[in-house]
This record gives sequence, structure tokens and C-alpha cells, in this order.
Amino acid sequence: MDADYDVFFSYAHADRDAALPVITALKSRKLRVFHDETEITDGQSIRRRIVEGLGRARMLVAWYSAIYPTRRACQWELTSALVAALHEFPDGRTVERRILALNPEAGAGHLQPADILAKKYVDARGAPAEELADRAAALLEGLAGSFGEVQAFGGPLWHGGNPRAGSSRFVGRFPDMWRIDGRLSKNRIALITGDSVGLVQVQGMGGIGKTLLAEEYARRFGAAYPGGIMWLSAAKGQDLGAQRQVIAESLGIATAGFGPDAVAGLLKGRLAGRETYLWVVDDLPPDAGTAELNAWSAPTANGATLVTTRGTGLGGSGFVLRLGLLSDDEAHELLTGRRPARGDGEQAAAREILALLGNHALAVDVAGAAVEMLGYAGFRDRLRDPADDATELAAELAGDLPTGHARQIAATLLDSIDRLDPAGLRFLHLAALLAPAPIPLSLAADVLARLPGGDDGLAEAARAVKAAAREALAEHIPGGGEDAGDAVSVHVLVSRTLRFHRGTPPPAMRDAAVAALTEAMEEAEDIRNHAPLLPLVPHARALTGDLPDAPTATLLVWLGRLNDERGAYADAEADHRRTFEASKRLLGGEHPGTLTSMNNLAATLGAQGDHGGARALQEQVLALRRRVLGDEHPDTLTSMNNLAATLGAQGDHGGARALLEQVLALSRQVLGNEHPATLTSMNNLAHTLNAQGDHGGARALQEQVLELIRQVLGDEHPDTLTSMNNLAETLRAQGDHGGARALQEQVLALRRRVLGGEHPHTLTSMNNLAGTLGAQGDHGGARALLEQVLALRRRVLGAEHPATLRTINDLAATAGLRPIMRLISTMLSKFRRRSRP
Repeated sequence: MDADYDVFFSYAHADRDAALPVITALKSRKLRVFHDETEITDGQSIRRRIVEGLGRARMLVAWYSAIYPTRRACQWELTSALVAALHEFPDGRTVERRILALNPEAGAGHLQPADILAKKYVDARGAPAEELADRAAALLEGLAGSFGEVQAFGGPLWHGGNPRAGSSRFVGRFPDMWRIDGRLSKNRIALITGDSVGLVQVQGMGGIGKTLLAEEYARRFGAAYPGGIMWLSAAKGQDLGAQRQVIAESLGIATAGFGPDAVAGLLKGRLAGRETYLWVVDDLPPDAGTAELNAWSAPTANGATLVTTRGTGLGGSGFVLRLGLLSDDEAHELLTGRRPARGDGEQAAAREILALLGNHALAVDVAGAAVEMLGYAGFRDRLRDPADDATELAAELAGDLPTGHARQIAATLLDSIDRLDPAGLRFLHLAALLAPAPIPLSLAADVLARLPGGDDGLAEAARAVKAAAREALAEHIPGGGEDAGDAVSVHVLVSRTLRFHRGTPPPAMRDAAVAALTEAMEEAEDIRNHAPLLPLVPHARALTGDLPDAPTATLLVWLGRLNDERGAYADAEADHRRTFEASKRLLGGEHPGTLTSMNNLAATLGAQGDHGGARALQEQVLALRRRVLGDEHPDTLTSMNNLAATLGAQGDHGGARALLEQVLALSRQVLGNEHPATLTSMNNLAHTLNAQGDHGGARALQEQVLELIRQVLGDEHPDTLTSMNNLAETLRAQGDHGGARALQEQVLALRRRVLGGEHPHTLTSMNNLAGTLGAQGDHGGARALLEQVLALRRRVLGAEHPATLRTINDLAATAGLRPIMRLISTMLSKFRRRSRP
């Protein structure tokens, strides 16, 4: 029978202007083209267009833009065509003739299903419409029969529980459906050999969209299951025998007078004689075992079983699809579907709503109803309110949901939360305290070990995570190496639900979390520890959102220290300002801790080039320490040292020298010649002498320091190496490049051995040695060393760290690239306003 149409042209309504020239070119070749400019989203209208249009066409041409796979109608049209083409020849030999994907994008990452289309599309970028029409016309030659003749297009035959008519708000999940079908279609083909069809489990937390995905899959791929769709609910309280009887009766089996086992036998016999069918088991309980899963699965080999469940304990049964959150684009589409977000203000509010809800499908769906009534800013503000669960109000406004499940997100999640053992509940309470970011398992173990009775924190954390993951309330993330240990992710809605409906965590848990994070952050002084510390930062931030006590303020001190060490000076300044204000409130304006906070803030201001602001604070600290502690207290001497450094940075080297000479005299008198603070004072004074051009005086002091520090700390102590490095720089300033080089090579060798090849001090030594090589005329050696330093600093410190920029500047100078030097100087000038010079 001849087809009514040669081509069914599938395109997104937004691509109309791009697609119409190709449609026109096809029609100019006397080809009969079906295309509909009306954009539709509901399932019944989509199916009608497929039956009346695609079913009567020989070929589908898709304008496969980046928008195309985001449109439900386009996905459904393409799916129906592919299912029919693969039904005609399961080896796919007619797919290339019946389906032509015209891709106007630069890449192929948006093409789904990728295994079918990624290598078979036509690059439509800049291609004339006439040429694209010729490609389609050539494929049509000798192509017989319509899609409807290859495989009948009708609504799926539902038996048993009959889901709703689908949801017009269904978004995304296109790759997920093809992953499901990829597994089940392989088994449909295997049926020819008599093999069993198998099983797919869709696992995920409550409300994430498992049921709706199963419904949508059954409707879109229904033609692949001519034996029908058998829908069962395995939720608690649902009886398997009663549902088998309903299915049997819908298939025309007389069940009167037969018991459940006999009905099961009759149904199995009837199903064995049917074509392939899809057996959907919705909401299998999380605690179900293998025996229960087997009992609920399809009773015959020609039935494909699709299971939805929150549980993760049956990972070894069939293929498991862990259903993730909606993507940012999908969540935005779902949220704004009822009421578009207009203007920058509403768009910003929409993004914050999605962040607060974590792109959770059910939460975003009910939020869409709330913003329709309350507006974006209004609902966002309610979500921010810590005293009331705004998702409950959203559920009241949402009306009936497509799946018929409970609208209340809390009820959906509490059903899983309430099944946890005490260890699992403790872990979720911890997650509610922390940030919605992956929680290192080591942190969870440390916190739990600090609680009463928490002797083996790691074992309890492992048990707790396993229990929460079994209910799909948490996800275990395996570590990727020594610096990236195992972590656990808990969705933000789980934490919100726990806070609003199961009370706040016990105070002891918060205290334990603050103590554990503070102890970890005390390693921030060594940049080699930063990689394992960075995953802790979001959680420390969450706990220091307010500063109710001194231990929490101390944690913020260490956060500031971490930011100082990694060059994030703007963040460090904010941390130190908050700590200073909290210390004044909690400890008083003259407490040593408050003065330390002022000192930290001053140092960060100086690092950003605000020497005036730093000096004002340091002068206050010095005056207070002199009054409270006395002129000779070590903390007072430290303040004098810090103020002298700021005076030097302002160019007042005379003032700096006078202050440092006082500090040195007092340090020798109070602490002794060999005390580390005395040696630091000598070093600082030598630096000032160098700045004044008195290199001989600086050298004499530095040689004394080096001799003393070797006696006290040994040849390989980091402070000894720093002294050697300082002396080498003075030798170079005096023109003794050979002496400087010899000393720098010793320092570099020792730092590599003691600190490692990537420590910032090692890289500084490499950079300094390169400068000396350049001064000696060995520009090739200097350049090679600087290139190594640059690669390492980019990786260790980041591309925009001031030290990295200085290396780029040095390298440019070595290569004679003055324009680049000017560019880097400009960038460094910006960092002087916000970073350590």
C-alpha cells in the first residue's frame, strides 16, 4: 500500500525559521511532506499526530538542533520512528534510510540515542536547503511502506493498574529512557533465541520522578510491546494476587472460583502465548529482598520487567538505573512552565528556588504551582524562612500530581527517614547541620566518634551511610585517590525535611562537628594539605553562618587562614572581619583573642595593598597590647614587628628600621639570642636594611641568623632553609651571583627532599635560582626552570595566584616579551589591591 506522505518533518517550534527552507525544498521536488507548525505537549495530541502523520509517512526527517531533544513531542516522534525502524529490521539496516537527522550544531553531544544517531547524522551547518532535500530524496528511492505498516501506531494496551494519561509537564529524561530501552530491546531480540528478557530497576529517592519516567517510557515505547503494558503497584499494602486477577480478567481469563495460585498459573499460560509485553512494578518497597523481587517480576520469558524502587539493596539484580536529579535546564523548564520568569529579578529568584530545592522533580513541580500564585520572589522568600516549610504550602497549591502520589514532599521523604536505624538517623542529622555538598566520610567518622559512645566512628559512619543509601536518602561517592577519599551526598530536601519535621540535631553533634572541622583546618598553614581541606570548606561555612560561641569563631579564624594561604584574600578579609566582630562581642575588645583577630585582619588588608588600613589596625593592637600585656610581652613584640613591616611597605624604611631595632633589642633581652622570635626580628631588620641599600649590614645580620638557627634547629629545618634563601638574595643584590647560586642550589635540593617538589617554598627556590641564572647570563637555564615553576604553580596554586603571575612576568622578562610583561604588571596591580604582593 502506498504511503500518504513521503516525509514526516519533525522539528521544534522554536526552529521553525531554520526548518521551513528545507521543507520548502522537499516540496519543490514533488515530495509529500507532513509538518505541523502547532506546538503540542499533551500525550493524547502527540499520539494523534504520530498516528495520523508519522504512521502514514515513509521517512522521518528531524531538524535535530540543541533544542530538539528538550521538546517532548520531538522526542516522542523520533522514538516512535526508531522503534518502528528497529522492529522492521532489528539489526538497524533501515534506520539510516527511514530516519535522517539534520544537525545544525557544531557538536553531536545532544544527539540521543547516541549509539544510533551520533555517527549517522548529516551536518547541516551552512548547508543549502536544496542540498539537504537532495539527501532525503535519495534515501527515499525504493523505500517501500509507511511507518504504520512496519509497526502499528496506537496507544499502548494497558492492563492492571492504569496510570493517568501522562503529564504535559514531563521534562527531560530522554537519555534515561533510551538507557532503559537499550537494555530491554537487547532482550527483545534475545527472545528469538529463547533467552529470558531480563529486568531493569529504576532506583532513586522519593519524589525524584521514577513513576513518571516509567509511565512516559511505557507510552513512548508502547509500540515495542504489542503484548501490552501490565502495570502493578508493589507499595506496602498492595496485594500481588489481587492485581494478577485484575490483569487476568482484562485479558479475558475467567477467574471465578479459582484461588490466587491457580489464577497465577492461568495468567502465566495466557501471557506465554502473547507477543512481547512490558511488566511494570511500581514502588517496590526499599526493604524488598530477591525473593520478593522475583515474585513481583514478569511471570514469562517474553515479558520485560521494569521496576521502580527507592531501595538500593538489590543492585545485583538486572540492570540498575540510578535516576538522578533534573538538569539545571530541565528543572528551570519545569519550574517556569506555568508562569514564565520575566526579567533579571525573576530569573535570579528562579535560580535560587532551584538551588534551595536541589532540582528535585517533585519539589520543583509543586514549586511551579506556588510561583504561579505567589510570584518568584514571594516563594523564594518563603523558602528562605527557617521557621516554616514552604514546600508544604506549595503542595497545597499544586493540586493533583500526574502520578497520583502524595504531594507533600515531607511525607514522601519521611516514609524513608522513619525506617532508618539510630546510626542512620544520626548521620542525617549531621548532614542537616552541614552544607548540601558531598560530606567526606572521614569527617562523618570524626564527628560521630566525638559523640557519647562513639568509639569507632568509621564503622558507625559506614553502617549509617549504608542504611541511608539503601533508602536512597544518601549516595556513597567512592574516592578517587589519596587526596580524594570517599564522600557521601545527601540531598538538600532530605536535610530540610529533617530540620522542619524531626527537630534540630542535638547540641553535642554541632559541638563535635565544629571541633572536628577546626582540628582539620589547623593544617591550613601548609599548602600541601589544601587539597583534602577544600572539600571541608562548604561545611565549615555552613557552621559559621552565625557565630554563637568562641569555638565556632575559632573555626572561622582557621577558614580565614586557609584563604590567606591560598591567596583568596577577599574571602579571608571577610572571614577575619566577622571573627573580629564576634570576638569583641563574645570576649571583649581587649581580650588576646580579639587582638589576634585584629592582627589577622590587618595582615589581610596589607596583603591586598591597603597598607593604610592595616597600619591603623596594627597601631590599635600595639597600643592595647602595650597597655594590657606590657612592652616586653612576646605578643607586643609581634605587634611591633607587624607594624614595622607595614611601615616598610609604605616606603617608611627609616620608621620600620627604628621599630625593628627596638624589637630586636627587647627580644634579645627578654627571650634570648637564640629564641625563634629573636631570629625573626633579625631577619626582618635585615630585610629593611636591604630595602635601604645597606646590603652589607643585611648580610652580616643574615649570617648571624643562619649560624644561630643551624645550631638551634639543624641544617634541614624549614626556617634554616628560609634563612639560607634570604642570605642568597642579599648576595645576589651585592653582585655575588656565584655565592648566591651555590646557596640557592643547596636550598633547592634540601627543600625538594624535605618539603617535596611541589611545595610553594620549593617553587620559590626554583624561581629565585632562575633569577640568579639569568643574572649570570644563562637565560636558557633560567627559562627552562621558570617554565617548570609556572606549570607547577598553575596546578598547585591556580592560574591567577599572585605567585603564578609573578612567574609569568619573570618568564616574559627572560624571553624579552615586554608587551606580556606590561600585561602581567597590570594584572599584578589588581592583585595588590586584593592579594598578597
